Amino acid sequence: MLSEKILKRWSQYFNDRDLSAISNLYAKGCILFPTFSNEIISNTEKIKEYFIKVLIEQKVSVKIEFNSVIEEKIGENYFLITGIYTFKFKRNKEINARFTFLINPMIEKPIKHHHSSQIPA
Repeated sequence: MLSEKILKRWSQYFNDRDLSAISNLYAKGCILFPTFSNEIISNTEKIKEYFIKVLIEQKVSVKIEFNSVIEEKIGENYFLITGIYTFKFKRNKEINARFTFLINPMIEKPIKHHHSSQIPA
């Protein structure tokens, strides 16, 4: 599954706090509905700013629950990937969230859309 490889890279870059690498996964014009902001982000610079806040300032890490991942092919090279991940903050607080990625694994910057939201208690 190509999408699993992309999800593993995304989580590795997230946990390594590699701003450049994680930002480079998002295609130009990508839309991000982030977990920890009420802003809809639609440009590369704003995506990088978001990750600076989450990865560097808040020191959040992530664990993807790969047994929850569902992949659906929706076009010739497009896949919709949904699942659950858990964010862990430096003070051991954890938040479960659900995600949706629209990806094209055939291009250098495969993420075209990313939606993430906290799962209500």
